[in-house]
Amino acid sequence: MKKLIAIMICIVCTMLFACNSNTETSKESNETKASGDGYYFDFSIDGKEFHLTENDILTSYNEFGTDKEFKIFAGKEEGPNLVINLVSDMSKPSNTPNGTPNSADKLGQGSVSLQNYPQKGLTFNSYDYLLNPKPEVIPDVVVITNSEKVGDKGRIITGTINVMVKGGENKQNDPAIKDYVIKGKFRIMHEFKGLSF
Repeated sequence: MKKLIAIMICIVCTMLFACNSNTETSKESNETKASGDGYYFDFSIDGKEFHLTENDILTSYNEFGTDKEFKIFAGKEEGPNLVINLVSDMSKPSNTPNGTPNSADKLGQGSVSLQNYPQKGLTFNSYDYLLNPKPEVIPDVVVITNSEKVGDKGRIITGTINVMVKGGENKQNDPAIKDYVIKGKFRIMHEFKGLSF
């Protein structure tokens, strides 16, 4: 009888171990699918997380004489949107500050703009060159860690964001208008349409 009970305990333990092992394998597969070779744009606003797929991301690239401008539009129609403005050479890694006090620079309103959060119609920028005294310029708020050319099709751009967008002078009038901390990471595909880099 003791032998039968011992065998049954071994069988139950083996089954539990096998079930637990399958659960762990399944969990790892889901995590790999979410962050594998696909494109994504994951960010948080004051710790609240948002996950976007390649269908929620648009990019544009323009040249104005010697000036270059790369923009990332990330967001869903019913949710918050981020617009990231980069004026670096996008063919290699780069660091972009939150903005610039130079009104002629394309980063005068900042390199990052949060739109339609916490409600539709609100916009917060990472810099405002009109303020006096001028806000502090903070380096490395958008870091491009890799720019990989994919034939003549485009480039895979990988990077991170760590920035505070400002509520401005209206903070006292509306609790929704405040400074927001945005952190995130992305791996996106920019398809060449005309200009390439």
